Amino acid sequence: MAGSNMMEPDWAGKTPGNEGHDRIAACLVMDIQHAPGWANTVLQSIDDVMAGRSRGWEMSMNAYVLDVGPANTDIEPVYEEQGEETVAVLTADLRCALVAWIEQIEKAQSV
Repeated sequence: MAGSNMMEPDWAGKTPGNEGHDRIAACLVMDIQHAPGWANTVLQSIDDVMAGRSRGWEMSMNAYVLDVGPANTDIEPVYEEQGEETVAVLTADLRCALVAWIEQIEKAQSV
């Protein structure tokens, strides 16, 4: 979209062209969007799993389904007809990206 102020996810350790990192970025843009409340809810759920307070967490969102485990998370497309495969990522990478995304959202909203 010409002239839009679309934020692009960026975080420490993000590797351009990495399939998992690209999927995390897509999930942030399409599913978390610019909603800090929702982003913090997802972050709390991830933290619960990583800390062992929960065995896992699954959430179907707009474009992707997150299946969060302590070490790995599957990010599966909601609509199979799009031709995307499920991508496994490190849960720690997803968490790092989400924390950075929340900071980007909050910074953009404070301007």
